[in-house]
Amino acid sequence: MPAPSKRRARRPRPEGPPASRRARFWREVRGYAEALVIAYLVVTFVFNTVGVVGSSMRPNLDGGVGSSNVLQSLLTGDRVFIPKYETWLRRAGIMPGYERGHIVVVRDPANSPSAIETGNRPFFIKRVVAVPGDRLRIEAGEVIVNGHAIDQGFISDSGEITPDRQDFPLVVQRGGEVQGLVVRFGLTPRGTAFPDLPLTDGPPLPAVPVDDARVQLYYGTTLDALAPIPADAPEGVPFVHDIVIPPGHYWIMGDNRQRARGGSEDSRVFGPVRSITIAGRASSVIWPPRRDDAWNWRRLSPPEAFAMVPESRDD
Repeated sequence: MPAPSKRRARRPRPEGPPASRRARFWREVRGYAEALVIAYLVVTFVFNTVGVVGSSMRPNLDGGVGSSNVLQSLLTGDRVFIPKYETWLRRAGIMPGYERGHIVVVRDPANSPSAIETGNRPFFIKRVVAVPGDRLRIEAGEVIVNGHAIDQGFISDSGEITPDRQDFPLVVQRGGEVQGLVVRFGLTPRGTAFPDLPLTDGPPLPAVPVDDARVQLYYGTTLDALAPIPADAPEGVPFVHDIVIPPGHYWIMGDNRQRARGGSEDSRVFGPVRSITIAGRASSVIWPPRRDDAWNWRRLSPPEAFAMVPESRDD
């Protein structure tokens, strides 16, 4: 019989000295730093999620319990998915700009009443209603873009929100020059003036001169974007005029346009917003999965009503 083979026992490898406390500390720090860098790159360039707070996008987005409790709103409101790579491709000119009907995340403009009141400029969610070059006006609550009244069934069909009947911009001209804007101003408890657009069916209001500091603060960019005064415009009598959305700007509005139900603070207050302030498009609702005994996961495609808007005659 052959002799059994002999296996040599492996010598244990000498272990190095145990890592010092300082080395272990920096190893942990490096691990956390790498995770933070990866998370930053993903959130900045790949995707992000944003929680809806408040009632400005009802009935299409649920903002939870309300803006009075931001934490509870974030926990109970809808959370939307933002493909950040689209934002950078748009800024690089590789992708076309935002479309009418897109829901976007926007940094609060510096001249918004909430930013002036609090000193903060958080991000909020609104809908793109008009794009650069479009002509826009609002008559009795109907939003008219390029001469086409947008069907607002995507807002009102649920029965929850009925857009207020408002005219905007309601201006007074003399000699081909806009002299005043029909708007009233209220005061917050802190003494901050804020615009309050009158209702079409309400009592008539006098026009505020365009050189009024409050008008310039909130509506300076809107007045600069007004279309030329037509030759047949009434003299000294308020009329609704067109705004031409400037290059690199968008007109945004919340879906909730009913003041009695916490209506939206949007371009009707602070004018068109610069494209650079738009952080991205909300492409879908990803949380919570169910709401009111129905599935809540859904894509956020532009309502069909926006497909009916013709291109601007000025193109």
